[in-house]
Amino acid sequence: MEYIALGCMTGTSLDGIDCSLIKSDGMTKVSEISNDFTPYSKKLQNELSEIIKSCYLDNLKIFKLLNNEYQNAINNFISKNNKNIDVIGVHGQTIFHDPLIKISIQLYDKKIKYNTQAPIICNFRKNDILNGGSGAPIIPKYHQIIANHLKMDSTVFVNLGGVTNITIIENNQMKAGDTSFGNALINDYLYSRENKEYDIDGNISSRGKKIKNLSDIIQSDEYFKKELPKSLDRNYFHQYLKLINKDYSTEDIIYTLLSIIPESIYRITNNNQNYKIILMGGGRKNLTLVKLFKEKFKDVFLVDDFNFNGDFIESQGMALLAIRYLKKLKSTYKSTTGISKDIYLGEQC
Repeated sequence: MEYIALGCMTGTSLDGIDCSLIKSDGMTKVSEISNDFTPYSKKLQNELSEIIKSCYLDNLKIFKLLNNEYQNAINNFISKNNKNIDVIGVHGQTIFHDPLIKISIQLYDKKIKYNTQAPIICNFRKNDILNGGSGAPIIPKYHQIIANHLKMDSTVFVNLGGVTNITIIENNQMKAGDTSFGNALINDYLYSRENKEYDIDGNISSRGKKIKNLSDIIQSDEYFKKELPKSLDRNYFHQYLKLINKDYSTEDIIYTLLSIIPESIYRITNNNQNYKIILMGGGRKNLTLVKLFKEKFKDVFLVDDFNFNGDFIESQGMALLAIRYLKKLKSTYKSTTGISKDIYLGEQC
């Protein structure tokens, strides 16, 4: 049986709400119906940024702001598509994630109602953490389904979001984890220094060169020595921003940070250049970063090259997880989060 599912994702980059509508049996087939992005208001972005920076949730007005923007975005998406939706999967906004103490907090009000009678599935990281997993990443199963659809093996799916995470598919087996910082560290630094939201198309970093000393210091961090599966908080590497010499140019700093992302994956794959690298997420639009990947690996593609929309893989993944919840199909695995037993994810709101 196939379901029509709506998936909703709000990532650590704090840019807004991704909505996707897919049709799938939850196991082998996924077809994209529609996608849409609703940016957060500047007020909500600022409030969330302050909460994440301080690690302290003392502003209860945030719930009303977030609820209103979720409700408007999802109801508008439902109205635009006019489909009979079977299930909705909502991730919520991550404000804290620490795999060491087994806590991952997503803001989402289970009482929100939408213009549909479809059941709403949320709290997707809870079951993983309660069973010994790190709570991330949670959509490698969708990457495996895409790989099978494309008849690909020896493939690394790279999600270049606020944090960089990968799924390695080899002999139809999965390994996954967060490999390094992603857009969050770079965007936060760029905003603090230049008051710019992000490095559009890699224009700033394209003029940069690697600062070897800075690269060596960051890559000496113990996190890079850990094997998969492993998980990372969005702010973990922000500690290194304090070490940046202000005499360095913004171009060189951003280029150096970007260069570490493919390098961390290259190390995990044991310097094997033969993997097919498939890039997804906002970072794939940074042409400097894509160039750095192509210098490390022979076969580098955007997921868009295979008729998937690289901006919405995670929201489509949330829709898939919601279907798998309905069917009680396992969605998280020892090889992807370190969980003690393979289980399905989510709970009905």
